[in-house]
Amino acid sequence: MRVAVMGAGGIGSYVGALLAKSGADVTLICRGAHLAAVREHGLRVHSARGEFAVSQIAATADPASAGSANIVIQAVKLYDLAATTRAIAPSLGPRSLVVTVQNGVTAADEVGAIVGRDRVVPGLVFINAHVEAPGIVVSRGRSQAFIIGAHDERIAAFQQRCAAAGIEARTSPDIRAELWRKFIPVAALSALACLCRQPIGPILADPALAGLYRQAMEEVARLARAKEVGLETDIVERMLAVAATYQYDARVSMLEDLEAGKRLELDWLSGYVVREAARHGVPVPFHDMAYACLKPLAK
Repeated sequence: MRVAVMGAGGIGSYVGALLAKSGADVTLICRGAHLAAVREHGLRVHSARGEFAVSQIAATADPASAGSANIVIQAVKLYDLAATTRAIAPSLGPRSLVVTVQNGVTAADEVGAIVGRDRVVPGLVFINAHVEAPGIVVSRGRSQAFIIGAHDERIAAFQQRCAAAGIEARTSPDIRAELWRKFIPVAALSALACLCRQPIGPILADPALAGLYRQAMEEVARLARAKEVGLETDIVERMLAVAATYQYDARVSMLEDLEAGKRLELDWLSGYVVREAARHGVPVPFHDMAYACLKPLAK
């Protein structure tokens, strides 16, 4: 199986390294110093599950290299999604599938509008990983979960390849609900963490901040119900229980981007909540405030 990873940052490089280590033909599409290091030395991975190196893994800056892959994992940030998808679209093979793993709930629709909806499979990952230095990827969490929308034998084969790599991949008949289960806490925590500049531990430990976190999730859950997403009635309580298992100093990616002076995925998180809530007549006062306050910093 040939797999290309478009936007091989932390998560993309980590998944790509695991797949390559298990024998898959993997191409990482990345740039800059990380690209140069991978080409020269391969990838070194430090994780809670052990350390390993992958010396033989293809890496390129050319998005067209994704075209001959059976599976293209589209792993860029949401603000780069449309441009990079347009770059890979002309070279996709007749049987290529694009698997989206972005935060939010709009990625598959954005990619589908460019390459055709039948060639896109929504997915989501529960993996914490970042590029610590060029060619070096660090994953502090033990989760290696990958949920993929049910499709056909190509996804079944990819699921088997993931399993061989130690990635807990499963398909879901209701990937829309799966995306919203992740979106509810991610949209809430991304906004709140950026406003207070705190990781998850201090937020949960402070009653006022914890109350705002609950409120932010409840607003997104109300929007999900208005959009008729099939979620559990106690989804917020479930997500709070999951949050309690995180490392105290775990930082959501949008906070890391803010502190690094990078662009923010705000428009696809709280921005999306605000726009859709207005369309459905759902009050979302926390996200209205968060979006207004963070929007000047988004670029």
